[in-house]
Amino acid sequence: AQGDATGAEIERSLSEKVIKDNRIKIKENIFVLDILTGHNICYGVLVFDNNTEKVMAYLTKSTILASGGAGQLYCNTTNPDIATGDGIALAYRGGAKVADLEFIQFHPTALYHQGSPKFLISEAVRGEGAILKNLKGEPFMSIYHPHAELAPRDIVARAIVDQMKKTKSNYVHLDATKIKHKFSKRFPNIHKKCLSLGINPEKEYIPIAPASHYTMGGIKTDIWGQTNLTNLYACGECSSTGVHGANRLASNSLLEGLVFGNRIAQKIKENKTYYSIKKLKELNLSYSLPREKYKDYHSVKLKQELQNLMWNKVGIIRNSSNLKQAKQKIKEWKLLIFKSKLETVEEFELANLIILADLVTNAALLREESRGAHYREDFPERDDINWKKHIIY
Repeated sequence: AQGDATGAEIERSLSEKVIKDNRIKIKENIFVLDILTGHNICYGVLVFDNNTEKVMAYLTKSTILASGGAGQLYCNTTNPDIATGDGIALAYRGGAKVADLEFIQFHPTALYHQGSPKFLISEAVRGEGAILKNLKGEPFMSIYHPHAELAPRDIVARAIVDQMKKTKSNYVHLDATKIKHKFSKRFPNIHKKCLSLGINPEKEYIPIAPASHYTMGGIKTDIWGQTNLTNLYACGECSSTGVHGANRLASNSLLEGLVFGNRIAQKIKENKTYYSIKKLKELNLSYSLPREKYKDYHSVKLKQELQNLMWNKVGIIRNSSNLKQAKQKIKEWKLLIFKSKLETVEEFELANLIILADLVTNAALLREESRGAHYREDFPERDDINWKKHIIY
């Protein structure tokens, strides 16, 4: 749909229908703090209303988390600023099981341009015939895999990292000049973005580098999107349905969101509610926490430090030494942030990122093998005897 903008077209179409349906109440600028649970039942959510700066409780018979992934764990990501893994972190705090968090997919070809957010250059460009080249102009993928440019994402990403180290560069090139006759028609969105940055992909090489792209793990659900907490469901990137395994295939995230969103709706229709509430209730709350500032910290600076640590120590290529160093540093940050009073959305997001960083790092350290997007250079082989299983928290 719309060339290379399928996701945007799905979003546009669904948004239009939601806006036109007067049975749906839309609440904007609301940040969910936690799920409200008791006796393994979810009763709704605790929220911070950015419009009024008040804390409220939304009580409902069913709660669906569709909050996206956690790309902001890393300094290089194709994800938007809001992809801070909040849904996964708050579900975990509320007693929902989370699984497979060590499997973070790094897309090999994100547009590299100083001062510009990372923009995804789809592997469909390589599928059409574009070639990866190092800064010397040499094609290199055939050295790493018989499928060359069409190798799995994790292999391509590691190959690019290796070439970047060898050429002491922050990027490599994607040569799409041989498909210039169809580039703008086949990839109108990518073409427009490149031109806006002064790059003509029909005549010039596109500078690219790997970036964090997709969270395979998340809130553990069954094939109907149901979590281990009654009345709590999850779908999309925040969930761990199991359909992506250890290394998601291209475009399957769109399918997963559509399929499981629909299945959750079916399941909720069939289910009898487990408590008396019939429709959404909103309660204004006042609360006080005994915590004050433990130490002064700058949330933006601390977030950047966390992102750099995760990229350098818990990124594309992992090992025990780096993971242990990351684990220790994250432990210090947990002590800092959770002894402090959290007051802003940015501080709540940072707390969620630190929780997830801890879970991702621990799972990556525990899994002493390489599988899919999780690569340990100290355990480079897949180990089905000991590790053909999930890590669940």
